[in-house]
Amino acid sequence: MTVLSYLIALTALCLAIGYVDAVATFYVRGMLRVAQEGGGFAQAVTEAMPPRIVALEQTRQAATLLLLLTVAIVAGRNLHQQFGTALFAVGGWTVCRYVAIRTITDWPGSLTEVDTVLYLPHAIYAPVWMPIVIALGVMAIGATLIRAGARALKRT
Repeated sequence: MTVLSYLIALTALCLAIGYVDAVATFYVRGMLRVAQEGGGFAQAVTEAMPPRIVALEQTRQAATLLLLLTVAIVAGRNLHQQFGTALFAVGGWTVCRYVAIRTITDWPGSLTEVDTVLYLPHAIYAPVWMPIVIALGVMAIGATLIRAGARALKRT
């Protein structure tokens, strides 16, 4: 498998997981009666969430990260590829999640809107542009490590 085909397959995984995560977010918003057409999980919404829902969001994020890390361990043929795959997958999931949320709910209206970026270990808030920029950088580092891992395998 070439590095390009590996990255394409990994991107397909990120698209699928990002979409599933966005749908789960849509359902949580509906359950909490947060406007489906606009309105993010800003601090006021998150702080008003029942503790059980916060715990479910935390475990959903942890399960998604575990899934992506497991894929990285299984798919990578050496440590470079495994670490690179993990970085690329987590970054890709983040970007795809926001694209899917925007498609499903028409939110965010702008990249400056604040969202609850993470629930682990506690709620972290930031403008939407911040996790997207970080995710794109992490994806670039991940792709570089995947390529370095492939080169190392060719030498052996």
